[in-house]
Amino acid sequence: MDAAVIISAAVMIVIAGIEFGCLFICSRLRMKKVPVIAVMPVLPEDDQLHQKLVYMENVLTRKAHEIDGLLLIPINAQDDQLTLCSDFCKTVPAASISDIESLEKKLSEMFAFHNEI
Repeated sequence: MDAAVIISAAVMIVIAGIEFGCLFICSRLRMKKVPVIAVMPVLPEDDQLHQKLVYMENVLTRKAHEIDGLLLIPINAQDDQLTLCSDFCKTVPAASISDIESLEKKLSEMFAFHNEI
């Protein structure tokens, strides 16, 4: 009788472990990832642009956040800021530069939006 109780307890523990795995682990694998793109304006009065780009590089390379890419939008940016942004985009493949006029086109390419008329 003791062997039957031990066997049934072992079977129940295995079944509970399988249920736990399916409930918490398998459900996370089935979740769809939604693309998230950060848009950062580059303004001429921004004197902390370098620090911001270093932070965004850490965010994008470590995948610590849910951000998949960075879109830099220069708005009347100075030449040294444009050079800094260009160098940043060369080192971080998830980052790109776009002007304000082509922002809608760039976002539609990134998210595969289709305009319906």
